[in-house]
Amino acid sequence: MAAGCCGTKKQKLNNSTSVTCNGTSLIPNGVRNGMVAHPEMCFFCFDVLYCHLHSLDPPKTPNFCNDPYPLFVTWKIGKDRRLRGCIGTFNAMNLHCGLREYAVTSAFKDSRFSPITRDEFSKLHVSVSILRHFEDGSDYLDWEVGVHGIRIEFHNEKGSKRTATYLPEVAPEQGEQFINQ
Repeated sequence: MAAGCCGTKKQKLNNSTSVTCNGTSLIPNGVRNGMVAHPEMCFFCFDVLYCHLHSLDPPKTPNFCNDPYPLFVTWKIGKDRRLRGCIGTFNAMNLHCGLREYAVTSAFKDSRFSPITRDEFSKLHVSVSILRHFEDGSDYLDWEVGVHGIRIEFHNEKGSKRTATYLPEVAPEQGEQFINQ
């Protein structure tokens, strides 16, 4: 348990891997050796969303591994890649089921956004983040921007539990805005 201001608990999401694609071009992020996330996972998320938007049967079982990991699916839209939805789980889920579930959940149930529509589909980009090697931080500065993600848990002045999660790619993307949050 890390001691920091406000009694926050932090965990580094060390060595998580992620891949991003827009359905055609691929931009691999993260560790090359031992990389768990693969471009096929992004294509699968697009297939799942397309089938859901068009009321079709779900796509066939993918060929990538089905090992259990905590995971997040992030949808962004447009050339400027504005966030459109991001939801995941810290509970390990088999990748086939987890990506199928969170591709839809992040597209339709992120409370910060209205559900993704058919008209937006061609403008979407998706990232799959596979989380590994959690460790407690010793203080609020015990993480490296662009390498570690951070999970913060604390109780507010009314005693309600609050959490925030920032995947490894969030800090470099948001810069100073991230630090202010």
